[in-house]
Amino acid sequence: MEKEKQGPIELSHDELDTVAGGFNFQYFAATFFEQTDSLVMQNTQSGPGGSSTSSLMATRSIRAFSFIGLFFGGGRRGRRRR
Repeated sequence: MEKEKQGPIELSHDELDTVAGGFNFQYFAATFFEQTDSLVMQNTQSGPGGSSTSSLMATRSIRAFSFIGLFFGGGRRGRRRR
């Protein structure tokens, strides 16, 4: 069997859309960060030779959230017209 040489092939509009379209994707990202710091101090002193009180309290609260999405779709967003 002999192989035939083929010349250029003309594609229809639908075939051109399919070949040219490939695929598309959309990217979405969101982040959230919140930090709260609290500091409480107390100092009590008294007279000659007696009493003293000291206190220190510190707190930190952190909340974080992150989301990333990658969405793939077909390549036919709009049709090309000639």
